[in-house]
Amino acid sequence: MARRPLAPRRPLAALLLAAPLLATALASPLLTGCAAGPSPELYQTFGGQPGLTALVDDFMDGMMRDPDLRPYFVNANRAHIKKELVSQFCATLGGPCAYKGMDMKMAHARYGIGDHEFNALVEALQTAMDRQHIPYAAQNRFLAMLAPFRDDIVHPPPPPRARPPLTLDPNAVVVPETVPEKP
Repeated sequence: MARRPLAPRRPLAALLLAAPLLATALASPLLTGCAAGPSPELYQTFGGQPGLTALVDDFMDGMMRDPDLRPYFVNANRAHIKKELVSQFCATLGGPCAYKGMDMKMAHARYGIGDHEFNALVEALQTAMDRQHIPYAAQNRFLAMLAPFRDDIVHPPPPPRARPPLTLDPNAVVVPETVPEKP
């Protein structure tokens, strides 16, 4: 069986930036015949628990190779993050898991993740899914289910802390001309 070449799919990543529109489109009565939500079959398409573990391992490896994403994970507890991602992906896909980790807004708020980093993360996930031979239709369903999390993950960096203005009159401080001798 010939393997299709990996190709950049930035347009699909750009789709995730339009998460509110995508969510509306998926809820459209015109698409009710499409299986867009989680299902045990979709979970099995991803290989069940062993498949998700392999996917997340490959996904984390890809993020560690990416110079834009590596700084977010280099000092993190990657084993814990992988475990949480497997659980979250399992629950999202319709598997027998219940995700009990932090909500996405709380988990990502302090990192200042922008659109560039988010798109790099989506591309790393797409590459990992390609490497795991997950069919494009299943990949697209999964990405559509993850799209609503975009607004919880992308945040502007916090503003730098400004020093408060000096409120003490500079003439109020008297500096002695000489240092007193020790007794």
